[in-house]
Amino acid sequence: MKTVFSLLLALCILFSLGFAAFAEDKNYDTLTNWNVRIDIPEGAKAVLKGDEYYLYAQQEGSIPYVMVKTYRSNDAVAFLDQLTAYMQEQYPDLKVTSDVVRKSFGEKKCFEIDYSYEVSGYEVRDRRVVTVLDGTAYLFTSKEIEELGMTVGSMLDDVVSNCEFVSDDDAAQGLGVSAGYLYCEENGMPRYWLDFTGTIDDNLVLHCWFRSDDPTYEESCYVLDLSSAEITESGLKIRQVRALQDDDDPSERLGNLTLQFYLDAAVMLTERDGETSERAMEDKIPNGTYIMVPVGVAADSDGKHTYPRPLEDGPYQPNELGLWAKFYCLRTTGILLPKAEVTDHSDGTYTIQLVETDDDGQADGSVRYTVDVYGEGKNDSTGEPVSLMR
Repeated sequence: MKTVFSLLLALCILFSLGFAAFAEDKNYDTLTNWNVRIDIPEGAKAVLKGDEYYLYAQQEGSIPYVMVKTYRSNDAVAFLDQLTAYMQEQYPDLKVTSDVVRKSFGEKKCFEIDYSYEVSGYEVRDRRVVTVLDGTAYLFTSKEIEELGMTVGSMLDDVVSNCEFVSDDDAAQGLGVSAGYLYCEENGMPRYWLDFTGTIDDNLVLHCWFRSDDPTYEESCYVLDLSSAEITESGLKIRQVRALQDDDDPSERLGNLTLQFYLDAAVMLTERDGETSERAMEDKIPNGTYIMVPVGVAADSDGKHTYPRPLEDGPYQPNELGLWAKFYCLRTTGILLPKAEVTDHSDGTYTIQLVETDDDGQADGSVRYTVDVYGEGKNDSTGEPVSLMR
């Protein structure tokens, strides 16, 4: 079974394809999901790319830079041993220029290992510093090409020394770290979610909502095997997929999948030999290109199932309230109602009616919430309070 470490580390190699970007015009960023505040060194360009946070020392998108990323681990040394094994697979000429050593960065007790390897004929100096807190390994990386003058100076040491681990309340005001990417149809119906949280088999999972003869959408989940995936010029080609449902043929439902990552979006491409795009199909993913937006993650009451949630804490537009009302309904009732009708009361509140339609377009079951612009309000049928984003 793959670990979350292997999953996220494999995603790191997609840097050349790009991830979602974010920049803040201030001297620090708070990374919400990681409960850490990063001081931005003078002259550096800060960019959040999916689940990786970059500080570019010169040109955005290239070396030299410092990167911050987190993994699940309680042992810094074991983590770095795994990292070295992975690096040796990626870079046949890898040299360990400095073995694992314990170092202090300000008041933080950390472990560091240094590498070098060639990229395009130039030697890359790669420093890795890790510290572990409450089961999370915070990995700080710097990459430099000294012979081209592409260096970060003391940026790595400064970032590690000056970063602050903050409380949940403080972190809530910061940047949301993407837990995946979501595709919705033009009518707002959520259909496909790339889940990075590793809650199913500690792996990358594609959640799909399909329906056939019945008007009800049902969730199907597929584990995307990263160990057999191939990185090509067109993106990450998924070679092996395993369905978590019995009697489900992933090749028929999904076709051939390729994943790409760009600024503020991911793209999923699917293709079957001899089949043209039929976007009206609802029992499988039709041939086509699907632009997905970054999302966070929420869990149901037992913590065993996860669902998309917005990265930021509002206020929200009416169409956003409609979307997240669907996922709130799914979390609390197990039913995904495809249509959201949002009524603006012009007093800061909205009524959202979620309906399911039959083949004749008639409403067949509904749920109604009245909420404010932050998704806080009540279930109109039961009077119970609701919080759509929690």
